[in-house]
Amino acid sequence: MLTVRSVKLFADGALGSWGAALLSPYSDKPSTSGTMLLSAEELTNVTALWANAGYQVCIHAIGDLANRLAIDAIAAAPGTGKHRIEHAQIISPKDQARMKALGIIPSIQPTHATSDMYYAKARLGAKRLRESAYKMKSLLELRPVLGSDFPVEPPSVLAGIYAAVERRDPKVGSLGGKWFPEEALTVREALRGFTRAPAEAVGWDMVGAVERGRWADWVVVDKRLGEESEWLRDERAVRETWIGGKRVFKRDG
Repeated sequence: MLTVRSVKLFADGALGSWGAALLSPYSDKPSTSGTMLLSAEELTNVTALWANAGYQVCIHAIGDLANRLAIDAIAAAPGTGKHRIEHAQIISPKDQARMKALGIIPSIQPTHATSDMYYAKARLGAKRLRESAYKMKSLLELRPVLGSDFPVEPPSVLAGIYAAVERRDPKVGSLGGKWFPEEALTVREALRGFTRAPAEAVGWDMVGAVERGRWADWVVVDKRLGEESEWLRDERAVRETWIGGKRVFKRDG
Protein backbone atom coordinates (compact mmCIF):
# COMPACT_ATOMS: atom_id res chain seq x y z
CA MET A 1 0.00 0.00 0.00
CA LEU A 2 1.22 3.51 -0.82
CA THR A 3 1.30 5.25 2.56
CA VAL A 4 3.24 8.47 1.91
CA ARG A 5 2.02 11.56 0.07
CA SER A 6 4.87 13.66 -1.31
CA VAL A 7 5.31 17.26 -2.41
CA LYS A 8 8.33 18.73 -4.21
CA LEU A 9 9.73 22.18 -3.45
CA PHE A 10 12.43 24.00 -5.43
CA ALA A 11 15.20 25.73 -3.47
CA ASP A 12 17.52 26.74 -6.34
CA GLY A 13 18.39 26.28 -10.02
CA ALA A 14 21.00 24.20 -11.86
CA LEU A 15 24.80 24.16 -11.86
CA GLY A 16 25.12 24.34 -15.64
CA SER A 17 23.33 27.68 -15.82
CA TRP A 18 25.11 29.11 -12.75
CA GLY A 19 21.73 28.97 -11.02
CA ALA A 20 22.61 26.56 -8.20
CA ALA A 21 22.86 28.54 -4.94
CA LEU A 22 26.40 28.32 -3.54
CA LEU A 23 27.95 29.33 -0.23
CA SER A 24 30.70 31.17 -2.11
CA PRO A 25 30.92 32.49 -5.70
CA TYR A 26 31.37 30.33 -8.77
CA SER A 27 35.00 29.71 -9.66
CA ASP A 28 34.39 30.53 -13.33
CA LYS A 29 31.93 33.39 -12.68
CA PRO A 30 32.87 35.14 -9.43
CA SER A 31 30.20 37.79 -9.93
CA THR A 32 27.49 35.33 -8.83
CA SER A 33 26.79 32.67 -6.23
CA GLY A 34 23.63 31.45 -7.92
CA THR A 35 20.04 32.03 -6.92
CA MET A 36 17.75 30.82 -4.14
CA LEU A 37 14.20 30.51 -5.43
CA LEU A 38 12.85 30.74 -1.87
CA SER A 39 14.37 32.64 1.05
CA ALA A 40 15.53 30.65 4.07
CA GLU A 41 12.46 31.77 6.00
CA GLU A 42 10.08 30.92 3.15
CA LEU A 43 11.64 27.49 2.65
CA THR A 44 11.39 26.70 6.36
CA ASN A 45 7.79 27.88 6.57
CA VAL A 46 6.51 26.06 3.50
CA THR A 47 8.36 22.87 4.49
CA ALA A 48 6.70 22.97 7.91
CA LEU A 49 3.31 23.67 6.31
CA TRP A 50 3.43 20.57 4.11
CA ALA A 51 5.04 18.38 6.78
CA ASN A 52 2.34 19.33 9.28
CA ALA A 53 -0.25 18.38 6.65
CA GLY A 54 1.23 14.87 6.58
CA TYR A 55 3.28 15.11 3.41
CA GLN A 56 6.79 13.89 2.73
CA VAL A 57 8.66 17.01 1.63
CA CYS A 58 11.16 16.60 -1.23
CA ILE A 59 13.35 19.67 -1.76
CA HIS A 60 15.24 20.23 -5.01
CA ALA A 61 18.68 21.45 -3.90
CA ILE A 62 21.78 21.54 -6.11
CA GLY A 63 24.19 24.05 -4.57
CA ASP A 64 25.77 23.85 -1.12
CA LEU A 65 23.82 26.90 0.13
CA ALA A 66 20.54 25.43 -1.10
CA ASN A 67 21.36 22.10 0.53
CA ARG A 68 22.26 23.79 3.82
CA LEU A 69 18.99 25.70 3.90
CA ALA A 70 17.06 22.58 2.87
CA ILE A 71 18.61 20.69 5.78
CA ASP A 72 17.73 23.58 8.10
CA ALA A 73 14.13 23.54 6.87
CA ILE A 74 13.76 19.77 7.22
CA ALA A 75 15.41 19.80 10.66
CA ALA A 76 12.78 22.28 11.84
CA ALA A 77 9.85 20.26 10.44
CA PRO A 78 8.07 17.26 11.97
CA GLY A 79 9.01 13.83 10.64
CA THR A 80 12.59 14.84 9.77
CA GLY A 81 13.79 11.34 8.89
CA LYS A 82 11.17 10.73 6.19
CA HIS A 83 11.87 13.85 4.10
CA ARG A 84 14.17 13.96 1.07
CA ILE A 85 16.60 16.26 -0.68
CA GLU A 86 16.31 15.88 -4.45
CA HIS A 87 19.68 15.79 -6.25
CA ALA A 88 21.80 16.54 -3.13
CA GLN A 89 24.61 17.42 -5.52
CA ILE A 90 26.88 19.84 -3.67
CA ILE A 91 26.88 19.53 0.11
CA SER A 92 29.62 20.85 2.38
CA PRO A 93 31.29 18.21 4.60
CA LYS A 94 29.67 19.82 7.65
CA ASP A 95 26.22 19.47 6.12
CA GLN A 96 26.87 15.91 4.95
CA ALA A 97 27.40 15.07 8.62
CA ARG A 98 24.16 16.86 9.54
CA MET A 99 22.22 14.88 6.93
CA LYS A 100 23.49 11.65 8.44
CA ALA A 101 22.67 12.74 11.98
CA LEU A 102 19.13 13.72 10.97
CA GLY A 103 18.53 10.74 8.66
CA ILE A 104 17.49 12.90 5.69
CA ILE A 105 17.11 10.79 2.53
CA PRO A 106 19.20 11.90 -0.48
CA SER A 107 17.60 11.36 -3.89
CA ILE A 108 20.52 11.12 -6.33
CA GLN A 109 20.78 10.82 -10.10
CA PRO A 110 24.04 9.01 -10.96
CA THR A 111 24.08 10.27 -14.56
CA HIS A 112 24.04 13.88 -13.34
CA ALA A 113 27.57 13.31 -12.06
CA THR A 114 28.80 11.82 -15.32
CA SER A 115 27.11 14.54 -17.40
CA ASP A 116 28.35 17.41 -15.23
CA MET A 117 31.91 16.05 -14.97
CA TYR A 118 32.90 18.00 -18.08
CA TYR A 119 32.35 21.42 -16.50
CA ALA A 120 31.90 20.90 -12.74
CA LYS A 121 35.55 21.64 -11.90
CA ALA A 122 35.37 24.95 -13.74
CA ARG A 123 32.18 25.91 -11.89
CA LEU A 124 33.25 24.82 -8.41
CA GLY A 125 37.05 24.68 -8.31
CA ALA A 126 39.05 21.59 -7.39
CA LYS A 127 38.72 21.77 -3.57
CA ARG A 128 34.97 22.34 -3.38
CA LEU A 129 34.41 19.70 -6.05
CA ARG A 130 36.53 17.13 -4.22
CA GLU A 131 35.07 17.73 -0.75
CA SER A 132 31.45 18.51 -1.45
CA ALA A 133 30.11 17.38 -4.81
CA TYR A 134 28.40 14.33 -6.34
CA LYS A 135 28.70 12.05 -3.34
CA MET A 136 27.17 8.57 -3.45
CA LYS A 137 29.24 6.09 -1.43
CA SER A 138 29.73 8.73 1.27
CA LEU A 139 25.95 8.95 1.74
CA LEU A 140 25.21 5.23 1.43
CA GLU A 141 24.21 4.83 5.08
CA LEU A 142 21.20 7.09 4.33
CA ARG A 143 19.86 4.52 1.83
CA PRO A 144 19.83 6.96 -1.10
CA VAL A 145 17.08 6.82 -3.68
CA LEU A 146 18.55 6.63 -7.19
CA GLY A 147 16.84 7.79 -10.36
CA SER A 148 17.30 9.49 -13.72
CA ASP A 149 15.60 12.92 -13.40
CA PHE A 150 14.04 12.25 -16.82
CA PRO A 151 13.60 14.20 -19.11
CA VAL A 152 16.74 16.07 -17.98
CA GLU A 153 18.66 12.79 -18.36
CA PRO A 154 17.72 9.64 -20.35
CA PRO A 155 15.40 7.35 -18.33
CA SER A 156 17.46 4.15 -18.66
CA VAL A 157 17.95 2.42 -15.31
CA LEU A 158 20.81 0.39 -16.80
CA ALA A 159 22.65 3.58 -17.75
CA GLY A 160 22.07 4.88 -14.24
CA ILE A 161 23.53 1.72 -12.71
CA TYR A 162 26.49 1.99 -15.07
CA ALA A 163 27.15 5.60 -14.01
CA ALA A 164 26.87 4.68 -10.33
CA VAL A 165 29.17 1.65 -10.57
CA GLU A 166 31.70 2.85 -13.10
CA ARG A 167 31.58 6.63 -12.51
CA ARG A 168 31.88 6.99 -16.28
CA ASP A 169 29.65 8.70 -18.82
CA PRO A 170 27.36 5.98 -20.28
CA LYS A 171 27.52 7.76 -23.64
CA VAL A 172 31.31 7.24 -23.72
CA GLY A 173 31.83 4.07 -21.71
CA SER A 174 35.29 2.68 -21.07
CA LEU A 175 36.82 5.28 -23.38
CA GLY A 176 36.27 7.81 -20.60
CA GLY A 177 38.03 7.95 -17.25
CA LYS A 178 36.43 7.15 -13.91
CA TRP A 179 35.37 10.32 -12.07
CA PHE A 180 36.07 10.22 -8.34
CA PRO A 181 35.89 6.41 -8.31
CA GLU A 182 36.01 6.35 -4.50
CA GLU A 183 32.34 7.40 -4.64
CA ALA A 184 31.36 4.45 -6.87
CA LEU A 185 28.76 1.96 -5.67
CA THR A 186 28.75 -1.79 -6.10
CA VAL A 187 26.23 -3.26 -8.53
CA ARG A 188 24.18 -4.54 -5.59
CA GLU A 189 24.18 -1.11 -3.93
CA ALA A 190 23.18 0.62 -7.17
CA LEU A 191 20.45 -1.92 -7.89
CA ARG A 192 19.04 -1.39 -4.42
CA GLY A 193 19.04 2.36 -4.98
CA PHE A 194 16.88 1.95 -8.08
CA THR A 195 14.49 -0.65 -6.59
CA ARG A 196 14.08 -1.14 -2.84
CA ALA A 197 15.16 2.35 -1.80
CA PRO A 198 12.48 4.29 -3.75
CA ALA A 199 9.77 1.91 -2.54
CA GLU A 200 10.91 2.21 1.08
CA ALA A 201 11.20 5.99 0.84
CA VAL A 202 7.49 6.32 0.03
CA GLY A 203 6.31 3.36 2.10
CA TRP A 204 5.14 1.37 -0.92
CA ASP A 205 5.51 -2.21 0.27
CA MET A 206 4.02 -3.80 -2.86
CA VAL A 207 7.04 -3.04 -5.06
CA GLY A 208 10.82 -2.77 -4.84
CA ALA A 209 11.80 -6.44 -4.73
CA VAL A 210 10.89 -9.79 -6.27
CA GLU A 211 9.39 -11.42 -3.16
CA ARG A 212 6.24 -13.25 -2.16
CA GLY A 213 3.39 -10.83 -1.51
CA ARG A 214 4.73 -8.06 -3.75
CA TRP A 215 3.70 -7.21 -7.29
CA ALA A 216 5.48 -9.40 -9.82
CA ASP A 217 7.40 -6.66 -11.64
CA TRP A 218 10.81 -7.43 -13.13
CA VAL A 219 12.95 -7.33 -16.23
CA VAL A 220 14.93 -10.17 -17.77
CA VAL A 221 18.41 -9.37 -19.09
CA ASP A 222 20.79 -11.59 -21.01
CA LYS A 223 23.80 -10.83 -18.80
CA ARG A 224 24.80 -11.46 -15.21
CA LEU A 225 24.92 -8.43 -12.92
CA GLY A 226 28.35 -8.19 -11.40
CA GLU A 227 30.25 -9.24 -14.49
CA GLU A 228 31.88 -6.60 -16.70
CA SER A 229 29.76 -3.48 -16.84
CA GLU A 230 29.94 -2.24 -20.43
CA TRP A 231 26.80 -4.16 -21.41
CA LEU A 232 24.78 -1.90 -19.09
CA ARG A 233 25.10 0.82 -21.72
CA ASP A 234 23.08 -1.27 -24.20
CA GLU A 235 19.34 -1.35 -23.53
CA ARG A 236 19.05 -4.26 -25.96
CA ALA A 237 20.31 -6.40 -23.08
CA VAL A 238 16.73 -6.26 -21.75
CA ARG A 239 14.94 -9.29 -23.21
CA GLU A 240 11.61 -9.13 -21.37
CA THR A 241 9.62 -6.83 -19.08
CA TRP A 242 6.98 -8.17 -16.68
CA ILE A 243 4.45 -6.04 -14.78
CA GLY A 244 2.01 -7.54 -12.31
CA GLY A 245 3.01 -11.03 -13.38
CA LYS A 246 2.25 -10.37 -17.05
CA ARG A 247 4.83 -10.07 -19.79
CA VAL A 248 4.36 -6.68 -21.48
CA PHE A 249 7.51 -6.67 -23.63
CA LYS A 250 9.58 -9.32 -25.39
CA ARG A 251 12.52 -8.49 -27.63
CA ASP A 252 12.47 -10.38 -30.91
CA GLY A 253 15.40 -12.67 -31.60
